[in-house]
Amino acid sequence: MNQDTKHKKAKREQHKIQQSKPLLKVPDNYQNKWIWFGLAVILLATFAIYFRAIRFDLLIWDDNLYINENEHIKALKWVNIKLFFTEFYVGNYQPITILTYAIENKLAGYSPALYHFSNIMLHIANTFLVFTLIRKIAPQNANVALITAALFAVHPMHVESVAWVAERKDVLYTFFFLLSLITYTNYLKTEKFKLLVFTGLFFLLSALSKSAAVILPLVMLLFDYYLNRTYSWKMIFEKIPFFAVSLILGIVALNSQKLAMPDTPIIGGIDRFFVISDSFITYIFKAFIPVKLSALYPYPKELGGTLPAEYYVSIVFIGLLLYFVWYSRKWGKDIVFGFLFFIITIILVLQIVSIGNATMADRYTYVPFIGLFFMVGKLFEYFAKKGMHFYKNCLLGLIVLGCILFSYSTYARIEKWENDGILFSDVLLKYPSNTLALNNSGCYYLKIAQEVSTDNSARRDFYFQKSFQDFNKLIEINPEYIHCYYNRGLLGFFLKNYTHAIKDFDNEIQRNPNYAEAYFYRANSKKESSDFAGAILDFDKVIVIKPTAETYYNRGNAKLSLSDFNGALKDWDKAIELNPKLLKAYNNRSLLKCSLKDYAGAVADYDKMIELNPQDTTTIKNREIIQ
Repeated sequence: MNQDTKHKKAKREQHKIQQSKPLLKVPDNYQNKWIWFGLAVILLATFAIYFRAIRFDLLIWDDNLYINENEHIKALKWVNIKLFFTEFYVGNYQPITILTYAIENKLAGYSPALYHFSNIMLHIANTFLVFTLIRKIAPQNANVALITAALFAVHPMHVESVAWVAERKDVLYTFFFLLSLITYTNYLKTEKFKLLVFTGLFFLLSALSKSAAVILPLVMLLFDYYLNRTYSWKMIFEKIPFFAVSLILGIVALNSQKLAMPDTPIIGGIDRFFVISDSFITYIFKAFIPVKLSALYPYPKELGGTLPAEYYVSIVFIGLLLYFVWYSRKWGKDIVFGFLFFIITIILVLQIVSIGNATMADRYTYVPFIGLFFMVGKLFEYFAKKGMHFYKNCLLGLIVLGCILFSYSTYARIEKWENDGILFSDVLLKYPSNTLALNNSGCYYLKIAQEVSTDNSARRDFYFQKSFQDFNKLIEINPEYIHCYYNRGLLGFFLKNYTHAIKDFDNEIQRNPNYAEAYFYRANSKKESSDFAGAILDFDKVIVIKPTAETYYNRGNAKLSLSDFNGALKDWDKAIELNPKLLKAYNNRSLLKCSLKDYAGAVADYDKMIELNPQDTTTIKNREIIQ
């Protein structure tokens, strides 16, 4: 090659370099200002999108079990806090999460606003932590962290984790999970032992918030790989305590969920394989095109036969995807890291061990999607570094457009979580035969009907009819569904159709011989039908299984109807012993004492009633008459 040719070639190379460089160098502090400004916009926008959830109800679906019906959170006493760490709640071991409910109950009682607000603020904090974590492992380009955080903040599939109070465990475990990884990243850079201790502490808090955190030791090994840590015995030994905690809490979690999902279908090995592969591909697809979202994704009806074609085709997509990830190693570790992060953090919920009656759930993507969004950010960085400005700008446009569309979709999706009626109507619109949705929808309309004023009979009848339709369809589809006859029996009881109510309670008791609530309402149905002897027998059964003040009170009323005055007084005495504030028991006892001319006893009951309710003018007048 002659000198002239070499000179021309060198000139062309220099021109390329100049073309790839920005015309004006932007100062680092100026870039940082815009990065922090961008992050602030993301956080504020996220708060604005989710703020409407503050006015939403607590749902019948698990919210009531965690909060309204959870006696343990009513008082922040040591005995209750001890129970948080020794009991399972709704099939989960999550003491830290239950503790947060107890603190909120202390501050705001059962008002839903604070519970929703806490979830929203945790999600915003998690968005900030995602940004911080990615900034630490990809420090050369803050845009990677910004893109990952933005997609995480506004993705529609994260609505379930934020807008559903029962999923406090999701946003809370993620908060500690991300803190643990951030601390571990700092440890890898400094090797200060105290940072490893803090990593372990945050990990323990995360695992005690939700058992999904037990996967963290594998994520730590992935960070070792990505951050080019030299493999050694030290690296292995320092993980042993983490794996020990994972093993112990993993076993606890499995035990807690044995009875959590009684309606889990039995799935053959081949079907399970295709269900897992389809769910895996669907999760990835919905990460970028989040359409047809639902609170429930039921198993296909064709289990045991020929599944829909997409289940078989999904295997091909997985093969191609794995090949691409393997091939991407020639470009660096970014795609491998992001993809493995996704796999590791979602593998426990891929129904390898079947739990529940759904193939997948939006909430399961809350942490795993960080890996996929990281890959998007890294792709943007790759185009920028290579000077591929056209592709970089196209990708940036897609990201901005995606965030706008995601934000709109998230804002609309949040509305579905306002109450059970809206939520399960949405599920039934997509899956009309879903038994859980039919059951919860029926329970919701039954609850609403009872809350409607008796003056508005048309509205009450409308809700009762909606409830009746849901329960009828549920029993038609699956007569073995847990408590389905009990729920329809309740509907009959409140409609004063006691004959049909008793038949439904008979069916429920035949399936669940120790179900105290079914005996209780069958007893009340018999009492209202003037079968007082039959009612007393059922109340006796309830007292053997689950004695309550209400049961003794009602049995006392039945005994009074049979003129068993001594029996009635003894039952009301016991009811008051179990619940010293049960005014109606004092009232009935005082009336009976008056009839028996025990005026001193009646006055004592009136005194107690006035003490409990000083504004009760009727009782005050009655006491004056007796005196």
